[in-house]
Amino acid sequence: MIAKTYIAENLRRLDVRHMRTSDASLAFYFAKLAVLELCGWIEMSMDDMIIRHCGRHIKLSSNYKFVENDVVRRTYGFDYDRHFRLMLIKLVGVVQTERIETNMDVGVQTRFKAELQSLKAIRDLLAHTYAKNPPPIDAPSRTRARFGPVYEGLIAYDNALRAL
Repeated sequence: MIAKTYIAENLRRLDVRHMRTSDASLAFYFAKLAVLELCGWIEMSMDDMIIRHCGRHIKLSSNYKFVENDVVRRTYGFDYDRHFRLMLIKLVGVVQTERIETNMDVGVQTRFKAELQSLKAIRDLLAHTYAKNPPPIDAPSRTRARFGPVYEGLIAYDNALRAL
């Protein structure tokens, strides 16, 4: 199961703090932290989904260690094609990954991929800037809005893996 309570509360708190501050640099930090928090949660949720599926189906400890060490730990990011889909392929194969994608609700999958792509672009920009010359950034309320489609997509993929 994809846990959402903690991240939803963190995003809510950052949004409240952002709305209550009149200090522009603090507002930037709250907005930046909201994006980084959500992106970190996405990566951890994807990793956890793969590890849990592995634990449910993999019997040999050497194969479990392969997935844990060579698939999950060596994946740094949450881009759909470069990171998540590749982990799925390494875990269940191309055929099963294609079956999952084909049977996925198109709207859920489209929103999920779009939000991941948007968040990755924002996160990459923020990871290479600091508060002296801050770029324009979405308010935490916008980051909170991105959370819904991402969560819905993660749940859909988790359910699809459980159904295999």
